Amino acid sequence: MYKFEKAVVRTPADSFAEGITPGLFGKADPELAKIQHKKYIQALRQCGLEVIVLEPDNDFPDSCFVEDPVIVTDRVAILTNFHAPTRKGEVDRILPVIKDIYGSHIERIEGTGTVEGGDICQVENHFFIGLSQRTNEEGACQLAAILKKYGFTSSIISIRALPEILHLKTCMSYIGENTFILQKAILKESELAPFKKIVVPDNEGYASNCIRVNDTVILPEGFDETIKQTRAAGFNVLETPMSEFMKQDGGLSCLSLRIPKLNL
Repeated sequence: MYKFEKAVVRTPADSFAEGITPGLFGKADPELAKIQHKKYIQALRQCGLEVIVLEPDNDFPDSCFVEDPVIVTDRVAILTNFHAPTRKGEVDRILPVIKDIYGSHIERIEGTGTVEGGDICQVENHFFIGLSQRTNEEGACQLAAILKKYGFTSSIISIRALPEILHLKTCMSYIGENTFILQKAILKESELAPFKKIVVPDNEGYASNCIRVNDTVILPEGFDETIKQTRAAGFNVLETPMSEFMKQDGGLSCLSLRIPKLNL
């Protein structure tokens, strides 16, 4: 896997609980979300990352989910195009820091194409593009063409038959060593056949969204069976609390842009 050097995060806004999917598992507490976000930052730093922390943006309740407006690689940053009208302004708000990091090496999904970063799962130099309620065929085609331009390959996985799954990475995460952590709903997907799999229990579906940061897999706190399985598979695990983000249908990957050493 790529070694990551830095991460970009945004502090949750006071308006956090007013996001698109509020109230899952209870109403989110913005103040507790901020506390948990600080612990998330600590976890990233513990994994060796320089963390760039952006100010909260009350105009966009979901803006702490910085993975959605940008797809970052070692060669290019790709600005996405939101399906949800209430989130479209987030792309321009995060653009200045992306320009600081990537300079002119930035591409964009345009027109009727929609893509959200949560639907994009990178496995080394290959990208799985999820077709969902948020990412459409036109957006997927544009993204595939951009990735090809920069020497990457891609393929498509549709999750539209799984209405309970928001994004592709809601139900699957690549953690290196040819291994995915995933939910049973995606287990038989043919694109994933070559990989080893850690299948989360039915009552721990949220833990299928996790992140590998250098030598550590960061998992949400309290999902004991998934944590046990991951450690048994030989991975170093770090837990962090995520209850308030879970209420807003956001996971560990959503909260940061993890950037490797650039090869521009």
